[in-house]
Amino acid sequence: MNTTATTARRAPRAFSAGWGVAAALALVLLALFPLTGANNYFLHVLIVIFLYVILGVGLDLVFGYCGQYSFAQAAFYGIGGYTAAILHRDLGWDLWATMPAGIVVAGLFGLMLGVPALRVAGHFLAIVTIAFQTIVFLLLSSWTSFTGGQYGIEMPRIAPFSAFGVSREVGFYYFALIAMAVAVLIAWRLATSRIGREWRSIKDDELLAKSIGLDTTRAKLVAFVASAAFAGAAGVIIVYYLQGAYPHDFAILTSATIIAMVIVGGRATIVGPILGAVVFTAMPEVLRATEDYKLIIYGTLVILAMTFMPMGIVGLVRRQSEKEG
Repeated sequence: MNTTATTARRAPRAFSAGWGVAAALALVLLALFPLTGANNYFLHVLIVIFLYVILGVGLDLVFGYCGQYSFAQAAFYGIGGYTAAILHRDLGWDLWATMPAGIVVAGLFGLMLGVPALRVAGHFLAIVTIAFQTIVFLLLSSWTSFTGGQYGIEMPRIAPFSAFGVSREVGFYYFALIAMAVAVLIAWRLATSRIGREWRSIKDDELLAKSIGLDTTRAKLVAFVASAAFAGAAGVIIVYYLQGAYPHDFAILTSATIIAMVIVGGRATIVGPILGAVVFTAMPEVLRATEDYKLIIYGTLVILAMTFMPMGIVGLVRRQSEKEG
């Protein structure tokens, strides 16, 4: 057997196994981090990263694996968050009751958006999702009697794990960490399952996928629903953590930031959105003086990534690993 060919076939498997070990080690270190006495600022930054990871891996299912252009992740993020806020305000539901409600409602809206995806594709789908994002934002910011309009909806100050004697910040840290770990695990299972292979087939050639008998309609709907459900979960967490649901947190800029995370980190990789979330969350904290130029920096990074790293950071590392192998 050709040794070079065998090595080439084994490289991706070894690469994936390496990332798995690294992920397990990172999870253990993150779980131990609050025990080091880290202050609330670092906990806050990591909580934001965890939530963006959830949003990024969710979008990656639609954008990276299925090849469907979606600019509406922040809309689902907001739908989940406002579902929790409204249920708490009007019915008195707590975090543990509103979490599944936010996931389900966001998933249902993902199903609604997925239906147009069966009729349009490419740039036309991008326009549809941008329109959906805009409509949701306008409703959140203008429907004052229901959503609070620009004033939003205030939430109570709660601690998710107060029964265990941890502070509010540490409680939300572990809550977000667990949610992120579950989201990444589900995304990985979906991506490596039969539905994941169907998504790749649709991305490569949807007409060919249909011709060999794949149910592309079902596959795309699953991608949209799963992506929206992930965003809904992150939305519930953020409104309780920030003690309020406000429309500016769910604007199209947020969707653009999530897309940038997926592109720069690496599409269709699961690991890529994680790296992208770290880069795009930590960068503004390091470069606070450049806050006014955030959009320019984000746009430049995306252009550079698309030009010199079309498969993102993960793709660059993978190519280097295969060369060394």
